[in-house]
Parts: sequence; C-alpha cells; structure tokens
Amino acid sequence: MMQIPLAFQRVIGERIRLRAEVQSVHQTEDAVEVTYRDTSTGEEYRETADYCVCCLPMSILKEIDVNLSSDMAAAVDQTRHSSSAKMGLQMKRRFWEEDDGIFGGHLWSRSLQLGEFSYPSNDYFSEKGVLLGYYGGGNQAGLSEKSLQGRLDHVLTQASKVHPQMRDEFEAAYSVWWEKVPYSLGAYGSTPRLTLREQLSKPDGRIYLGSAGTGTRPAWLEGAIQAAWRTVETLHERVMRG
Repeated sequence: MMQIPLAFQRVIGERIRLRAEVQSVHQTEDAVEVTYRDTSTGEEYRETADYCVCCLPMSILKEIDVNLSSDMAAAVDQTRHSSSAKMGLQMKRRFWEEDDGIFGGHLWSRSLQLGEFSYPSNDYFSEKGVLLGYYGGGNQAGLSEKSLQGRLDHVLTQASKVHPQMRDEFEAAYSVWWEKVPYSLGAYGSTPRLTLREQLSKPDGRIYLGSAGTGTRPAWLEGAIQAAWRTVETLHERVMRG
C-alpha cells in the first residue's frame, strides 16, 4: 500500500506539503482556500486553487471547518467508521506449530472475547513468530477504553484458554486502535447506503470528495482507487467543458 504515496512522491515530491494539518477548507464561486498548520512549527499557511479534491477520511472531515452545502454536510455527518483494531503478539517460539501442529489459518471463538487470531503462513519452523489479533464489533469487549497494558492482559488471558503456552512464550506486542489515532479516528468507513453514496460522489461546488468512504468498498484499497478514478474523471470532464 505504501507504493502509491511513494509513487506520488517521486512524481510531484516538491509540491507535497508534509506535516500539514488541515484547519479549514473554504470555497467561493471562483476558488477554494485551504488553511493548514505546520505541525513542526505551529505556523499557519493558506493555499488557493480552482478546485479541492479532499481524500480525508469522513471521520476527520467531520471535525474540520468546511463550508459544504447543507445536503453534503448532512451526508458526511451520517457516515460511520469501524472501531476495529489489531494487535501483533510476538512469541519466543512458534508453539502453535511445534506443539499443536497448526500451520497458518485463523482462530475464532463465539464463547471467548478473543477476536480473531491469524497464524503466520510463512517461515514455518523458524525460531519466532507473530500472531495477529483482529478485534471488531462485539469482540472488542471495551478494549479501546483500556490502557495498553490492560488490552494486552485481556488478550493474553483469553488466548491462553486456547493456547496455555501463550503467557510463557509471549515476548512483545504492538497494537493499533485506529479510533484513537488522531488522523484516522476509525479503522475504515462503513459502506454508505445508496442515497448517501450518490450525494457524496457528486461535486459540492468546487469541492470533490475522493476518499474510499464515498463508495461501495470503503474498507479496501480498491475502494480508494475506485473513488480516485471517479473523482479525476468527473473533474476532468468539468474542466474540459470550460
């Protein structure tokens, strides 16, 4: 996934503004003005252009000062984001292979607040391994409100009911709860219903929404690419008409 922004960097690197936290997007009949803050210096800057293609997650767009029409603002406000999260657990040895004969695949339970575990499908019989935990919906069990250590303790306790070796073999962990990440505020968008998609996909004056959250596959990179192509095509047709 990183190849897409890296490709942009190779082609238009000098025009990209890093550490630019958008504060507002204001449009008039003739132009769009974007105000952003340089997070390294705290200074504010303004950029003016004929159009603005906004690819921010809807969860972020809701928090920014943007003068959208009432219909578009209402549509954006009705979008929702998943509270899903992931945690990687590094083990000293691959006990699921050595002790239990498990090679790849997933573990899921209705009775345990375990989420879903994915066993690595590569480097079989190597020294160490990472189990990937996925937590979404009811499987979160309030984990987002716990401390980092609290989340880890919960996961190890639940997983140890399936793999008693878990605590002894545990070495390190890394978790991401996207709803707690400032520039995400959610894992991915929920698929908006048809009427919302139709509204979100239309230009709003000189502002175009080009994020995955405007389409039918908001949880996938494919959805972001589809939204980008649609937005570019729509804007291109408008500009060519003059």
